[in-house]
Amino acid sequence: MITGQTKVLYMIAHPIAHVRTPEILNPLMKARGIDAVMVPVHYAPEDFGLGWRAMQRTRNLAGVVISVPLKEQALQLADEVLESAQRIGVANVVARRSDGRMVATNLDGMGFLKGVLNNGADAVGRHVLLLGAGGAGKAIAITLAGAGIASLRIFDTDKGRAAALAAEVQRLAPDLPVAHGTNALQEADLVINATPLGLHPETDPLPLDISDLHAGVIVADIVMKPRETALLQAAQAAGCQIRYGAGMLDTQLELMLEHFGL
Repeated sequence: MITGQTKVLYMIAHPIAHVRTPEILNPLMKARGIDAVMVPVHYAPEDFGLGWRAMQRTRNLAGVVISVPLKEQALQLADEVLESAQRIGVANVVARRSDGRMVATNLDGMGFLKGVLNNGADAVGRHVLLLGAGGAGKAIAITLAGAGIASLRIFDTDKGRAAALAAEVQRLAPDLPVAHGTNALQEADLVINATPLGLHPETDPLPLDISDLHAGVIVADIVMKPRETALLQAAQAAGCQIRYGAGMLDTQLELMLEHFGL
């Protein structure tokens, strides 16, 4: 039962309908007797700064989970940024302390590695094609750079953003072959969709040419709803191993609750 003592958590995104965190976290907190509730909150990017100031003053707010496309703003607005978010340059989990201070961290990269790529084992020695250089793409790229991959190629429709991320990864991992440019499969044997393409299956195009996919390629998609995106369906039909996005969230839940102090 929600009472006046219940702590509130926000799940923030733009758009919001696809988010999965409240439907997973609320039953978990109920089962554990944690007096808190998570609700979805929709802020457009141009309104997020105003919403942030309101959150700082919301005294029963324990924290927020941030999704696309607001993760960079969250990092810039936070009062304190923990090392994981500093290193990656985006934040996806923010705790509100009792004095109103907003403390940001990033759990995306480790959540992806552990929950989607078998604790990183599926990445070792792979030539990676990363589609998307936004908040989640940054976290994944920087985490993968230390996970034993053979090479990394980054594609984004915003070529400048892809180039900037490639340069940052190269700075952190100078011995790793890093490139940016085409979304063609070429020699890649691990394809990661870190774009929102797939959230709207009726209208979204595929993020790459699926005719090049073949057995031996692992295809991972961070989209969680629908579970089987058009990309994963096409990859499975081509004989690829597929990895669902849900694991990226599931492995972060314990760390989220710990960061919120719940």
